[in-house]
Amino acid sequence: MEPKIYTVVVADDEPGVREVLNDLFTRDGYRVFQAQNGIEALAQIKAHQPDLVVSDIQMPELDGFNLFLRMDTEYPQIKRVLITGYDIDEYISIIRKFNIGNILVKGAAFNLQEVSAYIRGLLTGDIFGLQRYFKNDMVSSIKVCNHDQARAACNQILSAYNKKDAVLLEIAIDELISNAVFHGVLQLTDTPREQWNEDYLIDPASAITVEWALDPEKIGVAVVDPKGNLKKTDVLRWLDSPIDEDTTQNVHGKGLLLIRRLLDRFIINITPNQKTECIILKYLSASQADHNKPLLIHELGRAS
Repeated sequence: MEPKIYTVVVADDEPGVREVLNDLFTRDGYRVFQAQNGIEALAQIKAHQPDLVVSDIQMPELDGFNLFLRMDTEYPQIKRVLITGYDIDEYISIIRKFNIGNILVKGAAFNLQEVSAYIRGLLTGDIFGLQRYFKNDMVSSIKVCNHDQARAACNQILSAYNKKDAVLLEIAIDELISNAVFHGVLQLTDTPREQWNEDYLIDPASAITVEWALDPEKIGVAVVDPKGNLKKTDVLRWLDSPIDEDTTQNVHGKGLLLIRRLLDRFIINITPNQKTECIILKYLSASQADHNKPLLIHELGRAS
């Protein structure tokens, strides 16, 4: 059986950006069609019925948000990703209004290897696993059912990292495991991680999986729970709330917002009612990180 050849429409009013993405996606084996605004993109979509649309946000005629709003009605089955050169966190409220989870960043943070891996995952549905960012033989894994196992996993990762800023990684790992245990598996939404003791045990069948990998460029950690209770709408709501604001958002939501602030990449993959995976990536060189971070929340069964 011949492998599927995916079709992608790239919409951006900057010719240079279109050409970069055209070259990248063509190299990856996709058919690519270009558009310089949302109206042209709709024409390309109608003509070619693509598997994926990659669109800039700010475009003449029809911007990316409203292009995707049209697609929700006319082409709900087509996957879609926004790209922008602006600071995503500055207009997270608009992103939440349109319920968009996938936004890549142009400019210095436009890491083509990351873009390639992320787009392939969206097209194939193979969104889970650190293997998308590291070689298979680099990835280690451990099951977590109790607090002692969680601390052991965290200590093992920190021992491998062994950098001055390891405390940031420790905070993020602790938050992710606590979220997976209390929010994901036990569904104790308002229980703070400080209360995690021997009274909170997970059945081995519902164990949390912690994966990690380290290469010369970055360290990555993935925390997977087998319940899939997290929702994209919840994540966007939490990211839309100031971290120091005394609101009704629960401790787990504040933890995810903190992680996005602390780490270079925060990737959330969800199969509803089956699996949630939270991946963090931290670059070893400050020059490879960027303050304007992509928004990477993918919920299988939804187009964006």
